[in-house]
Amino acid sequence: MRKHWCARRWMQLAAIAAAVGCIALGLARGEAAVVLRKAVFVCLECIGVAG
Repeated sequence: MRKHWCARRWMQLAAIAAAVGCIALGLARGEAAVVLRKAVFVCLECIGVAG
């Protein structure tokens, strides 16, 4: 039982580490600004202000 719990915990930690790494890579590449800009355009299109 203990071995299964330990292996599961390591898999969870590996998944969290991968997610944090991907977020850091996206922030380093400036993708947060791109996502925000697209979200603003979608929002403006929904309320009919933009184009």
